[in-house]
Amino acid sequence: MLDPIISGGEIALHAFLICTGTSLVLGLGIALLCMYKSSYTQSFILALTMLPAVVQVIIMLVNGSIGAGVAVAGTFSLVRFRSVPGTAREIGMIFLAMAVGLATGMGYAALAVLFFGAMAAFILTLSAFRFGGGIRGSGS
Repeated sequence: MLDPIISGGEIALHAFLICTGTSLVLGLGIALLCMYKSSYTQSFILALTMLPAVVQVIIMLVNGSIGAGVAVAGTFSLVRFRSVPGTAREIGMIFLAMAVGLATGMGYAALAVLFFGAMAAFILTLSAFRFGGGIRGSGS
């Protein structure tokens, strides 16, 4: 039951869809947990919901590749540089762009398109429902 669904160097479509779906659902759970009796902004909540899926696709792409791991480490240093003055939405979009760039750079163009489409639909749907909208006061 707790065995990984990914094995070998290839990323199967069903494994990608299961992992991405799980990441998005758990991202929603993390956001809901963060919203419980605390102050937050919609930008931060939307970033929390998408971040697990973005990190998941990066890990799937790097799995076992030392060269790709070194490249991702360099990319993360760029994210750290940009994240100091940025908003949660900007940081989330930087991570999304990094995941898509990593996927296309490794030759997974179809996976990049599929992932971007899923993330765009997810973010636009949450925004349309104003998920996490406004700042809530703490303690009530």
